[in-house]
Amino acid sequence: MRRTKADAAKTREAVIDAAEAVFFENGVSRSTLEQIAVRAGVTRGAVYWHFKDKAEIFKALQERVRLPQEELLIEQALVHGHEDPLSLIEETALSALAVLAKDTRRQRIYTILSHRCEDVGEMADILVRITDANRAMYKNLLQLMEMAERNGSLSRDWSPPLAVKALQCTFTGLLQEWLRNGKSFSIIEVGTRMITGLIQSLRASGATTQEGRPPRSPDPPSPRTAIA
Repeated sequence: MRRTKADAAKTREAVIDAAEAVFFENGVSRSTLEQIAVRAGVTRGAVYWHFKDKAEIFKALQERVRLPQEELLIEQALVHGHEDPLSLIEETALSALAVLAKDTRRQRIYTILSHRCEDVGEMADILVRITDANRAMYKNLLQLMEMAERNGSLSRDWSPPLAVKALQCTFTGLLQEWLRNGKSFSIIEVGTRMITGLIQSLRASGATTQEGRPPRSPDPPSPRTAIA
């Protein structure tokens, strides 16, 4: 019986689904095409019909989702400017956390990219996406911090490059700890306190938000949201 395009597409997705599970459980380097084929319920020949090797499967897997860094959609402000860049950064960072918190597929794939894949050989070329995303995020955030510096909302205690590095380390470190600790704390509660607190420290004394209000203070610490 001839296979239809729909059948072929279904098989391809089944292989990627299986690879996601196998890579998450075993790590990319310790996973085999045989394991992926078994998990997908297909033959190795079917796997090779769609993908020439494990690296190609891995590339297809990571293309399924946007990275957390890529969720910071601030291009509109970079083109037209923004009256309160710090609030914009805060809002987009918290929005990115909210998207990740409710999407288990993103969580698994980000875990694979961050903790289950060695940056060597064929994978090094594929993982360049993460490096590129980090560079793009740094460039965009730097422009926003420079806007904040020009309009006087960025504290003089912070230079734009240092402020961006602090924000990147906070955001990335939060994700890494959340995943490394098996999501044992609320990334929304902890993340909101961390990001809001950092933005507050970056804001110049007396500066207000775009609504004319003082910046909100992070909620007081709670034992429920302590990082393990």
